[in-house]
Amino acid sequence: MTTAATSTRSVLAQRFKQRLKPFMPAWVLKFHRNRAIRREGSLYEGKSLGEVFTHVYQTGGWGLAADESGFYSGSSSHDPKIVDPYVKAVTAYLGAMPERPAVVDLGCGDFNVGKRIRPVCGPYIGCDVVDAAVQSNRTRFADLNVDFRCVDITTDPLPPGDIVILRQVLDHLDNARIVTVLSKLAPYKVLILTEYQPLNTNFTPNLDKAIGSHLRLFGPVPSGLVLTAPPFNLKVLSARILCEVPDSGGVIRTIAYELSGR
Repeated sequence: MTTAATSTRSVLAQRFKQRLKPFMPAWVLKFHRNRAIRREGSLYEGKSLGEVFTHVYQTGGWGLAADESGFYSGSSSHDPKIVDPYVKAVTAYLGAMPERPAVVDLGCGDFNVGKRIRPVCGPYIGCDVVDAAVQSNRTRFADLNVDFRCVDITTDPLPPGDIVILRQVLDHLDNARIVTVLSKLAPYKVLILTEYQPLNTNFTPNLDKAIGSHLRLFGPVPSGLVLTAPPFNLKVLSARILCEVPDSGGVIRTIAYELSGR
């Protein structure tokens, strides 16, 4: 079977799963998630970030786009119940600054969220590791004056700016790569981080995982990222929770960290 045929088959299977998902009991969802996590661990071993997340988009790992773009960054980038509180909180935070900040959006994906906070920002750089997604964004959002760049945040230099946004990006990486990314954030004034965490506040943070589309929340032992805890130990001057949205048995938390690297 050709690569194109395999990809088409995967997309059709993903579309079928999307339609069934609302009707599946929790134990079935957990079984399929665990199987997918194991499959990704072997499938993506030794692959670059670009190869991994190009495959995720091509196979509908986060869902399928309803438009012709072909790129869909997941329901948490499109569901109004999740996106609207985030946009309201982040635009209020950025809009309260004395001057419109220069923003670097790392892992901007399909830019469905970024386009809504763009108006309160100064210079805006949208970065993603999937070159085809970057090219698509350049065409679809040409009127927004965004500098879209293809950047591997684990190996490439990061663009300069005041504010760095990492919205549901780091949880798709293993701990070693997260450490590498965090080591590059010192030049920024503020990190706006958004990630899933378990509802149970007694969870063990920062359990390692393989790179891929799935999250620590859905691992064998539910976990989530706490960047100020080991092994990351991010040094910050302050931390402010901007919003929290319950979803999928966890909570999507957005925190503004004032960084101490400058």
